[in-house]
Amino acid sequence: MNAMYTKVLSRVSADDFNTVGGKGANLGEMIGAGLPVPGGFVVLTGAYDRFVEANGLSALIDGLLSGVAPDDIGALDEATGRIRQAFSDAPIPVEVAREIRAAYGGMNDATVAIRSSSTAEDLPGLSFAGQYSTYLNIKGTGAVLDYVRQCWASLWNSRAVAYRIRENIGTDTLAHAVVVQTMVDAEKAGILFTANPVNGRRDQMLLNASWGLGEAIVGGEVNPDQWILFGADGSVLEERPARKEVMTVRREGGIDLVAVPEEQKEQICLNREDIGALHRFAQDVQRWFRSPQDIEWAFADGQFWLVQTRPITSLYPQPAGRPGKEGFRVHLNFNNYSQAMKEPFTPMGEELIRAMLGGMIAQYGKKNGSTDPFWWYQNLGGRVFIDITDFMRTEKSWEKFRKEDSNDKDPLTTKALLQLVERNREHLIDPSRAVNLKKMVSPKLIRLLATVGRRYMVGVNNPQKARDKAVALGEETVVWFREALWDLDTTEEKLRWIEDNARVLFINGFGLLSYVMVSSTYMDKARAILMAKLGDASDLHDVEKSVPHSVTTQMGMKLLHLAKQYAEGDKRPSAGDPEIREFLATYGHRSAVELDVGVPTWTEEPQYVLDLINTYIDNNNYQEGIDRFHQGEQDAEAAIVRIREKLTAAGHRRAARRTEKMLRDFREMFGIRELSKFVLTQALQILREMLLSIGREMVASGQLAEETDIFFLTMADIRMGGDLRDLAAHNREQFAINMKRKAPRILTSTGEAVYGPAAEGNGQSLVGIPVSPGVHEGAVRVIERPEDGHRLEKGDVLVTTGTNPAWTPLFLKLGALVMETGGSISHGSVVAREYGLPAVAGVNGVTGLLKDGQRVRVNGETGQVELI
Repeated sequence: MNAMYTKVLSRVSADDFNTVGGKGANLGEMIGAGLPVPGGFVVLTGAYDRFVEANGLSALIDGLLSGVAPDDIGALDEATGRIRQAFSDAPIPVEVAREIRAAYGGMNDATVAIRSSSTAEDLPGLSFAGQYSTYLNIKGTGAVLDYVRQCWASLWNSRAVAYRIRENIGTDTLAHAVVVQTMVDAEKAGILFTANPVNGRRDQMLLNASWGLGEAIVGGEVNPDQWILFGADGSVLEERPARKEVMTVRREGGIDLVAVPEEQKEQICLNREDIGALHRFAQDVQRWFRSPQDIEWAFADGQFWLVQTRPITSLYPQPAGRPGKEGFRVHLNFNNYSQAMKEPFTPMGEELIRAMLGGMIAQYGKKNGSTDPFWWYQNLGGRVFIDITDFMRTEKSWEKFRKEDSNDKDPLTTKALLQLVERNREHLIDPSRAVNLKKMVSPKLIRLLATVGRRYMVGVNNPQKARDKAVALGEETVVWFREALWDLDTTEEKLRWIEDNARVLFINGFGLLSYVMVSSTYMDKARAILMAKLGDASDLHDVEKSVPHSVTTQMGMKLLHLAKQYAEGDKRPSAGDPEIREFLATYGHRSAVELDVGVPTWTEEPQYVLDLINTYIDNNNYQEGIDRFHQGEQDAEAAIVRIREKLTAAGHRRAARRTEKMLRDFREMFGIRELSKFVLTQALQILREMLLSIGREMVASGQLAEETDIFFLTMADIRMGGDLRDLAAHNREQFAINMKRKAPRILTSTGEAVYGPAAEGNGQSLVGIPVSPGVHEGAVRVIERPEDGHRLEKGDVLVTTGTNPAWTPLFLKLGALVMETGGSISHGSVVAREYGLPAVAGVNGVTGLLKDGQRVRVNGETGQVELI
């Protein structure tokens, strides 16, 4: 008779995922691939379902967890504790227990490891990183049955529940299997990542090893030996031996943490032959699963065993190769570098950006026979990355970036880029492959540049006329968009119009800046004159205050005046108030992410505006803001007069006149720079309204579940027709995953993710092992046990000896993590990467060196913890 509740591991495959869970499916796949995996069986998810049903546990679970927030540690602990107690008290149904006994009997009463295997773990994009329980050194039928039940209960521990709430994983579809596997009494054990999880490089592997069972490494209780290997051949790129103080060993009925014998503490665990064998296994595993893997291994009696594997979920997507663009490539995060935008685009938002750029290329690009005009463009994690490799082929091109400290681009990206190209000089420098801008120029582009030049000269000769023309061009663009779109009837007409005319939004939205472009040069020119003639340019700081003609400044002043009006009338704002409707009529097209048509505008969601006004009222600082602006206007005028008089008094009359004119022209035009994005967002609101109308039609025809689903489709999806509800839901889920991802500033073709420039040592830094990328500044909070987690404030830097899964709910509050022990694969490191938190491990004595309240900068890429 076929078993209903158990299955032998050797008969398990990925097709059994829904019944054996992630861990069980991966183990079965490795056995099927001929890899050395200890045998055993899986207690299927149906057994868990039968256990819950037989004991009436579903209603209890739903009632206890209803309304509990993931960061309410007290309520979460109480609710999950009661659930686990109910599991412990409930009997296993007879038919389930019978099958478990029979399966274990087939293992000849072996000593086993019992591990949870949920359908909501070890998935691409998710990693529960020790959230569920593992029990080692278990022997005997009674003990096996008891620990299977404890594994089921671990589905409801507070750390796992908090993680599922955070990831929006519902409880109604959860299923929990349990793996019962022959225990490897390891002499040494460790973890092998087939890609480097710290820097993202797919051509590197990261290997850890320590004495005894692997639990001391996973739990962060020991500093393991560590190697970075070259993925292709396993050669050692970096070796970092460690002093291993403790190890996990078998004890009667379980395991114990004991001291490593003195003669082994500084002995390296693996020789070159061992490293070679593990590297070959890693290649086999990655090849079989076709994705980077996090592999747990153990060594006993002269043989290596693979006891687990899971996808590495913290890696940022790797740029795809392009024909003819082989070798080392550098990709710049356009969202961050150009727009200071950390959020991902919705699918439709990215589609419009691509349509704008595609229209520009079609109209102004030189026809060179390229089959892929977008070879330089990639959407990775919802962010637009630009391949700039061929612009970095000469050192002369690097100088452009070195001079960008004063512009509006992200300076940390510039610094990180220069560090990256310098250390990869041999892969980049090749003048023969450098971009030749002359070859990119087409006749239409020349005409466009001539237009830009003529507009530029208007700004040089008549600043007020230039400002008026820029405003007029913006207004004309918005009117043209509105009138053209509402003359269109069918969905196809609307989509085609967007594809054909999106470039106009780009050309006019940014093109209006050409009228006032010269103003961005005036401050540097004035500074040069003042330094040359007077040796002091400090008065220029005041000239930049309260610049007029800025739509953004005007919006801020309007909010301050609204706050004053409401406060003086002893009222609070409401979305239906005439004053608020008037404000939204002018500024309601703005949103939290201004270049993404998929993001709701303030008109749709005015609460942000209301909250701003209420904050000004509560802080009673609206008048201070109004006064500061007007004082800034006076300070700027006084500074211009003062500069003129100083130059005149020093005998530089001509320079005085020239400088005064530049500074007045600067103030006349510079505020118009804000108009560009203002016009863009006005037009995007019009497009959004049009797309929502298509969404409503698709809801009515049963193609979509709600009108806003339109923003989670592409134009090709819409044209495909049919029922698109599942596709939109899938894209929404992917967008949510992308939103939680911390995007790097730079990606390379090797997968290396650069989140910021390397810190420079100054004697104020502590140094450890970089285990989770990113940089964060915050206040230190030294905590030795999770029960003291109530002392954490949002954004704190947690400093501790090490963490285990009980700490996980606290990660929701953290800005960064610093630990004395552990390595790249210890619990704290893995969870930090999942939560996108910078983390550094192995910082000797850090809990005694840092004190509560100190401010530090944690760099998870360099391993530096810098006192500020």
